Amino acid sequence: MAHNEMIEAIMKLEGYTIEEARLTYAQRQNLPDSAFCGPNRTYPAHDAAHVRNGFARLAQFGHRLPKSVRAKIYRCLRRRAKRFGVEHDPETYRWKADGSPNPNWRRRVQETVKWFLKEYGIEK
Repeated sequence: MAHNEMIEAIMKLEGYTIEEARLTYAQRQNLPDSAFCGPNRTYPAHDAAHVRNGFARLAQFGHRLPKSVRAKIYRCLRRRAKRFGVEHDPETYRWKADGSPNPNWRRRVQETVKWFLKEYGIEK
C-alpha cells in the first residue's frame, strides 16, 4: 500500500476529507496570524478539521523540517487539538516530539490501515 493511500485511509478513519480542510485564498487571508501553527502562515489550525489536517501533513512532511520548527508546530497543534477535542496518536509520526526518529511509526501506520480496511470490509 502506497504512503498516500495510507494517509487517505487514516483520514477516513478520523472522519474527515481533505476537502473539509481546504481554505480558499480569501479565507486564508482573512485569518489572523494567531490561527496558524507554522512559520509564514503555514499549518492553519483555527478549527478541528484544520488541526486534523495539520497532524496529517506534519506526519507526512514533518521529517523535512528542521527539528526546532517541527517541534514548535507539533506543540501548537497539540494545544489546538486539546481545545477542539481532536485526538491523535503520536506513535504514527516518523519522529518523536523531541526530534529523534521513531522506529515504530511505519508499523503503527500499517497496523492502523489494516485494521481500518478490515473493519470497513474494504480488504479481508
